[in-house]
This record gives sequence, structure tokens and C-alpha cells, in this order.
Amino acid sequence: MKRNLVLLVIIWVTCQVYAQTADSIPHHNLGPYAAQTSALMEMTDGSLLGGIGIYQEVTLGEVLHKISRQELPMVVFDTLFLHYELLPWFLAAKDPRGDGNIIAALYNDTTSMDCFLEIQRFDDSLNFDTAKIIVPIAHSIRTGNYPGPQLDTNGDIVLAYYDYDSSPLEITFARIGIDGTVKLQKSNDSLKIDAGRVAGPIVFSESPPTYFCWGYYYDSPHYQANVNCYLLDSLFDVTNFYTLPQRSGSPDHVDYTNDAFNTSFLGLEDGRFLVARAYNRDPYLLPLIEDDGVAVMKYDRDFNLLACRKFLSEPYYTNSSFGAKAIGLEKSRDGFVYFAYFTHKSSKESQVCVVKMDNDLNIVWQRHCFDREEGRDYGKMIVLDDNSVAVMGINTFYDYGAGCLDHSEAFYVIVHDDYDALDEQDIIIRPYTFYPNPAQSELHLSYSPDVQPARIELYDLQGRLLQTQTQGLENIGLEGLAAGQYLMKVTLKDGKTFTDKVVKE
Repeated sequence: MKRNLVLLVIIWVTCQVYAQTADSIPHHNLGPYAAQTSALMEMTDGSLLGGIGIYQEVTLGEVLHKISRQELPMVVFDTLFLHYELLPWFLAAKDPRGDGNIIAALYNDTTSMDCFLEIQRFDDSLNFDTAKIIVPIAHSIRTGNYPGPQLDTNGDIVLAYYDYDSSPLEITFARIGIDGTVKLQKSNDSLKIDAGRVAGPIVFSESPPTYFCWGYYYDSPHYQANVNCYLLDSLFDVTNFYTLPQRSGSPDHVDYTNDAFNTSFLGLEDGRFLVARAYNRDPYLLPLIEDDGVAVMKYDRDFNLLACRKFLSEPYYTNSSFGAKAIGLEKSRDGFVYFAYFTHKSSKESQVCVVKMDNDLNIVWQRHCFDREEGRDYGKMIVLDDNSVAVMGINTFYDYGAGCLDHSEAFYVIVHDDYDALDEQDIIIRPYTFYPNPAQSELHLSYSPDVQPARIELYDLQGRLLQTQTQGLENIGLEGLAAGQYLMKVTLKDGKTFTDKVVKE
């Protein structure tokens, strides 16, 4: 299959610095294409590399963004386009053999229908080695799976693939060296996972290496959809199996979403693991529970639930198209857990939220990034070497009058671990959330545990102070205000201030 590596354009983006606890590139136009996030990594020089698959009826390929962090403002420093006939499952990572970086793409040849893994090395300036390592994977129509190829702790690539024509579905796990050596392949036709709904494997523990695989399975006789989890040993043999609870069997009696792609897993050093899932109330069985959002749950190896932390969508919103979604769970070098998720502000606006927790799910801090519009995909997150958290995702904009896609935009946000990391400038990060907006009579505020509010003031758009509140700062009364727009200024006890526009209906 003919593959081209085409340098499209070097783009310097003059964008405003978004600081205080974050740097951000809120929007980078990808043109009139549908898009999805496929990779996010920190390169050896500290820059970020974002991988974005773009397609329109037929696949176009992969756009790579190099995000410079050497100077502020943070910019899309370089852009590279990789052509693929079919969108690959994609791995971008530092080369475990030394300096430089690697890309590993699992793709199908549309002519032969064979499946290959392509491995290629590149430097921090996006210069690719001319030599490519091509590893034949299968000789029938097979496809990669979410989240795609991963590096394990030994520096090998681990992946899974499956044959649409197999019945029952046969899933093959493989471990392949960076040099292209196939070290292990093993197939299993007993996993209860539907085609196209396989996720993993991801590293569960390092010594000995064990892995997680999970996926969606619909039990037709019982009209029940499940997310099934499998613990695999170093030989990819199943050592434990569990079906995540649904409906009345789940924590707090809420209905967890069935889609495996809305589920994130993270193994902990003590042999336990975390699961992050979106959930919605069941409107038929439990009509009085107005509750949706994402939950992070801690289990032991026997799948006993040890702890559960819920992050509500605020305000509650029943349209699942705009519901909360888990972006990812990652460990930091200092032993904490970072969790990123999408939640909504209104029917067409949403937030990226980043949370720092200990292993028992106690919140250290939480940041709300007001930087999302229109549709969103599943996104990517990583923990950087300095314990900052990088998140990327896609905004998709539709021309509702024409009934078609208008364009897609990529965004990048870095949330710093240190609350005082940068001087306050134009802030897109809040240590609190507020809802509803618009509001009729009252605003509700929820604060991160690491901050304490001191005062909330309301101003009109001409800057005139209308009211001040220093007590009960979780609820702000609006009864005496006329309908219209106002500015809410939140002052914390450490002196930091934040200003938001609120609407009184």
C-alpha cells in the first residue's frame, strides 16, 4: 500500500496566554472534516504531540500537532500529515530504547485486506526515519481496537485485534518488540465482547506484567447490556472475569452507561484498580433521582467495591448526547491519581474537568476548564513529567441549516499541579463550578477542597456593584435582580479572584 508522509505547513498561532493554573490552545481549526483524538504524548524536549485522525466519507489520515511549551504563549508549533487509506489505531510514545520517539500504527490494507503494524522513529522536530518496520498481523479483515496499541513496562507494544467473521468472536492479543519481533500472540474465542466494542489491553501491574481487557456485550436473551472486564496474565491467559454492575446493582442505584469506550481503567501499586464510568439515572425505574455524571470506583482483584467518588453533571441534564464522559485515569510520580472528564454547562456547552485524588479517592483539588462548545469525542489525557496534566479533544461544529458538518477544531489544555504555578492573567480554569446558568432565582457554587471562598460580588455590565455576600457562599440569591446579564466576582481567602458572566432569566 502506497503511503506518503507529507509536510503540509508550519503554523505559528498567535494566541493569548491562558494562565494561572493552565496553559491552553482553546481552538485550532482542522477544516471541514470529522475528527477524533488518537494520541497524546510528551516528547523528549518537553513539547506535546497530539495525534488527530481526520476523515470525510473516506479516511484522509493523521494530523500531528507539535505543541511548544518552551515559551508562552503555548502554540501549535508544527503540523505534519500522515496519509492512511484506513484510519489506524495509533501509538505515539518516547522510544524506550533511548532518545527520540516512535509511532506505531495498526492499519488495514484495503487492497489485500491484510492487517499490519507499522513502526517508525522520529525526532522532536518531526523528522521521520526513512526506514519503517512493517509487521504482518493477520491475513483477514481485522481491525484494531480502542485505545489501540500500548507500550508495556518492558518497552514492548501490546495490542489486540479481532476478526469480524469469527463466530464466536475471536480476539487475539499480541506483544511485539520495538524492533518488530513478534514475542507472543494468543487468541481467545471465549471472551463475551461484541465486535467493534473491544478496549485494551492496558497494563494493570508491572511485576509480573498483567493486563486489563474490557468491552461491551449485549445479552440478547435477557435484554441486558454489560461491560465485561478480563484480567490477563503475562501470557494473555484470563485469570479473572467480572461484569460491571448495571442499574440497581450499581453504587447509589444509578444506571451506568453500557458503552465500553466511556470506561477508563487504572491499576494501582497495591494490586487494586480504579474504574471511571459515565452514568445516568434510570428514568423508568428511578424517576425521582435527578442524577448524572461520572463516577470513579475502586475495586480489589476480586472486584469487590472499596470506594466510589461521584462527579455530578451540574446542572443535571437528561440528554445523553451532552452527558458526562470519562477522558482518562493516570498515575503521577508522586503517588496521586489524576482523573479528567467532560461534563456539560448547557445543551451546547461543556467543561473539561481535571481532578487530583489520592488512592482512596479523596479529592486534593479539582479544576473546571470552561473551554468546550458543541460536540466532543472521547479525548486524551496524560500526566507530564512535572506532574501537570495535559488534555486534548475535539470540538465538532455543524451547519444545522445545511444539515452537514461545518468544521472541527482541536483544543489543548495543561492544568498545573501547583495552584500558584503561573501569574493570574486571562483565566480559563476555575477551582469551582456554578449552576444553573441562566438562573431564575439562585446560583449554586461547588468548590474544590483546596480553596476557601471569602466573598462573592455581583456587578452589572457597566461595572456597578449591586450586591456582596460573605456568608453561605454555596448559594447566591438573585431574586432582587432584573432579567439580564451580570458579572459575578468570586474572591478566595488567598486573595485570588475570578470573574464570570451569569444570566438572570
